[in-house]
Amino acid sequence: MMFIVDNGIRAAEISRFLRMQNKIVKPSQLDGMKASAYILSDGDAKNQKENERLVQKSAAPILGIGMGSLFIGSAFGAKIKKVPKAERQERIMIKKPCPLTLDLKKMFTVFKSYQHIFEGLPENFVIAASSQKYEYEIIQEVSKPFFGVHFLPEKGGDGLKILDNFLKFIEMWEKYHK
Repeated sequence: MMFIVDNGIRAAEISRFLRMQNKIVKPSQLDGMKASAYILSDGDAKNQKENERLVQKSAAPILGIGMGSLFIGSAFGAKIKKVPKAERQERIMIKKPCPLTLDLKKMFTVFKSYQHIFEGLPENFVIAASSQKYEYEIIQEVSKPFFGVHFLPEKGGDGLKILDNFLKFIEMWEKYHK
């Protein structure tokens, strides 16, 4: 079972798109709970500590969306900074192969809504995709099955393929890591 960690924004919408059994949980409910995979939804920075604890303890695949992506990086020491709120469509360019970008064109479009960004990332992350305005659109931790997207894939367009690719990754992960 996959857990969707509800950090405050769009967890129910994410759940509806998934073709895998899932359960929405609050960050405060995570202690002692184990899942086959996790999605950290976008949301409030106040949930950072609970999300970081999950990232530090988990061996299961994790996809961080929006603020959830920043929580993954911060668990490894990345600094987050607040910026003016932005909402827009954004063209993303794939820089390196990544399980999340399979079957996508080199340039694809997603919807972004954010108030926080990375100031930089530790060396243990690969930048899989960037936009003209932001370098860290899709990130991947090199030694763990952790991914982050700085946009909202559940808002449609090419982003839905990202969610589908994460599910395919989980299926392969479970097949070879049981």
